[in-house]
Amino acid sequence: MTPSRILGKLLIAVSLLLALFDRFTSVISDFLGRSYCGSGFLQPADGVTGDVSCGFNADMYLLVLLAAVCLLGLRLLRDDRYW
Repeated sequence: MTPSRILGKLLIAVSLLLALFDRFTSVISDFLGRSYCGSGFLQPADGVTGDVSCGFNADMYLLVLLAAVCLLGLRLLRDDRYW
């Protein structure tokens, strides 16, 4: 087994496990939202609560990042000549 296939399998497994962990607990996305927004995390913006609040979409940004890592892993797994 080539190193790129091993790395591909590792990237797929880690991204899927982190995505599942975040979907069930929201620990990672809450941490990212709080570190980015500070005291304004999920506070109303201009009197409106919801998707305009800082940190509201942190979990979606994290899932998009993890999906990109998973797709990179699939690419590495499929094509050994990538490296």
